[in-house]
Amino acid sequence: MLNIRLYRTSWLVAGVALVVALLTLQTPDPGPEPSLPSTIDGQETLLLESQLRSIAPERPPGSAANLRAARFVEGQLAQVPGATAPGGQKNRVQLQDFQALRDGEPVDLQNVYLVVPGVADGRVPGGVVVVAPRDTPPGVSAGASSTAVLLRLARASGTTRHQRPHLFVSTDGSTIGNAGLRWFLSRFSAFPISAVVVLDAPGEENGDRVHVWSAGRTDRQALGLGEYAGRSVERVGGRADGPPSINGQLPRLAVPQTFGEQGAAIEAGLPAVTLSARSESPLREGRAPTAERLELVANATGDLLNVLDASAAIPAADGGLRFAGKLLRPTIARLALLLSMLPVLVLALDIVARQRRARVPLADGLRAVGLRVVPLAAALATAHLLAIGGLLPRPAAGAPPLPADARFGALAGLAIVLSGAAAVLGRRATRRAARRIRASRAAEGSAALGAMAVVLVALWILSPYALILAVPIAHAALLATGARQPWHLAAMGALALLPLLALVFHIAGILNSNAPFAVWYLFATSANGSRGATGVLLALLFTACVWAIAALVAEQVSKGALGAGPRGRRGRPRRPAPRA
Repeated sequence: MLNIRLYRTSWLVAGVALVVALLTLQTPDPGPEPSLPSTIDGQETLLLESQLRSIAPERPPGSAANLRAARFVEGQLAQVPGATAPGGQKNRVQLQDFQALRDGEPVDLQNVYLVVPGVADGRVPGGVVVVAPRDTPPGVSAGASSTAVLLRLARASGTTRHQRPHLFVSTDGSTIGNAGLRWFLSRFSAFPISAVVVLDAPGEENGDRVHVWSAGRTDRQALGLGEYAGRSVERVGGRADGPPSINGQLPRLAVPQTFGEQGAAIEAGLPAVTLSARSESPLREGRAPTAERLELVANATGDLLNVLDASAAIPAADGGLRFAGKLLRPTIARLALLLSMLPVLVLALDIVARQRRARVPLADGLRAVGLRVVPLAAALATAHLLAIGGLLPRPAAGAPPLPADARFGALAGLAIVLSGAAAVLGRRATRRAARRIRASRAAEGSAALGAMAVVLVALWILSPYALILAVPIAHAALLATGARQPWHLAAMGALALLPLLALVFHIAGILNSNAPFAVWYLFATSANGSRGATGVLLALLFTACVWAIAALVAEQVSKGALGAGPRGRRGRPRRPAPRA
């Protein structure tokens, strides 16, 4: 089935184009220099942090302690000096009351925010939002440094000149799918917003390292704004830990996963970064803040605000990549992904064309592939219904829940068993229909390759970085049809598993957990609908195609026809013996 010569030629063309694409790498823009240094005192910031911790050490969303913390923030923001709204009226602290669903139950939440206007003449430039998540997961007493730094920044903003308006937002519901920031961004309309800077427990660590998060809940990240943030950290004497290596960026773009508030902002189309004391992960207990640490973070954030104020245009969030200290622009990244699947597309077209010329009934093969989708869809539908019924973790305000809310237990085990049973029943129900179709393995395998090519193109259009997972599996499935030795099949299996293993370990790192829990978490959050329907449905179709191709390869192995193709049944064709 496999035309290895055409496959090699396709890779040669794709490889040359990929090398040319890599020559377009750009040097990141460091941003303008701030006009004034930030001079926030760490001791006063530490005092605010201590006051908040004494009022509400733990602040679960919807709790009385969290409401007390909101009143504290409201009182502190009301003392910001010199902030006057357009028209000369005194600026007032604003409250936003809203609800979000957690485990199917509504939770009462409240955002607290203050606008400090800029002094630009004429058209008001886009404002900058500074966000501090106020609530904490149950049992966690960290995170007060976020609010303390936000309050000190608000005071500094009220007594200095800046062109852009500043919005200081104490969000609620950050542990419920970032509900507070999502609500704020959907309701605020006084002026456009140009950037979002999030403070997520930046003081709960010693030393001068500051982690900069720039990943979104979509296949975009704010690398340009992250570069600005990293330079600001370094200007005040800190060390910035920016985006991960290319191997870390690709899995998180393929299957977006972040618990940071910046993810919700990027999802809304805004460039956003988070400054934190830890790598990207849910809030957990950290070290007690010190005045030196809080002063470092507060001045780094203040420096970033000054940089953004001096920027005519703030870099947008996009699908670019950070590679070897350079930036690969999103258009070039999409082109590179297209080139990586070019050999599969060319070979799929070639195989389908040859089978049509041989009058192989591809329509019957395509129907057989469709029947393989049924058991997979039955398992997914069952799991989704079980999530609605409470056996699987429910979305948190429509987003993936925190790891603590998705623990594996007896009910989860029962849900997996029921989903597996639904898959078995679905397969049995389709076997009779498959016998009536009587499609040969060759027809089904060829149709599966054609359908797989269509799915790859759909992924490239809708979610291009999902190809990071799909393309190696597609290459492995295609090459397996022309395998000539058993070890070839083992190598193709390893090639198909590598991206999946990378994804699992990447998710495990974000969850601060192990690989089995990461697999469970991916299954549960896909089944409950918090990752959307389009990607999951395309994954089902892709899996059915790979299953059909695997069935063809298994038949070749069982018949001893491994490697049958244009070159003969096994290996190279024998040369005729020389004549005497």
